[in-house]
Amino acid sequence: MNLRRWMKLFGTTILIGALIAAITGIGLMGTDQEFQVKGTENWLVNIGLMALGGLTFGAFSHMGFFAYLMLNYIARSIFKRLYTWIMIQGLLAIIVMFEIGYWTYDTNFPSYTFWAVPLLLLGAALLVAWRKAHETSSGAWIPTVFFLVAITALESVPAFRTGSMASLVFQIIPLFVCNAYQIMRLHRILDRSPQAAAQATSAS
Repeated sequence: MNLRRWMKLFGTTILIGALIAAITGIGLMGTDQEFQVKGTENWLVNIGLMALGGLTFGAFSHMGFFAYLMLNYIARSIFKRLYTWIMIQGLLAIIVMFEIGYWTYDTNFPSYTFWAVPLLLLGAALLVAWRKAHETSSGAWIPTVFFLVAITALESVPAFRTGSMASLVFQIIPLFVCNAYQIMRLHRILDRSPQAAAQATSAS
């Protein structure tokens, strides 16, 4: 990946974060009249601030993406057998799902949050992983699910601490979409040929 491609990926990611955050925020404002940013009642200012927050989410997502790539590179050099690292990722994804339930159980979140959030996150991750595997190889399933479940959850920790469902939705949706975009772009950025894409998938 050269500097031009990296800058393009970064720029597109933060713009997607801003767009999705604004759309999510508008949806939340339509269902929750008390959902505001900085306490202002001007809806246009609220949307602008939400978009700015989305830029931050996009940048945070981009940092998490490259942190995962670095972790993946180190892990592949440690484990001699690739499937060992893949199985570890699958196990960690399961653990994180239980952690989400633990973070939200018996808190200010609605009672259904502890099972609904991890299941929805897993379902969305599986959908993206299916598309990733379709475009590359079957080896992309577990790494993609791990990235979208575990990394998205870790990036959303501040929202889990608020106890506010609206805040959680406002943060986790843009982060997930940004992460999904980046993982789907990875094999295209590294090489557009199907053979090289399949090889790149094992690293994602």
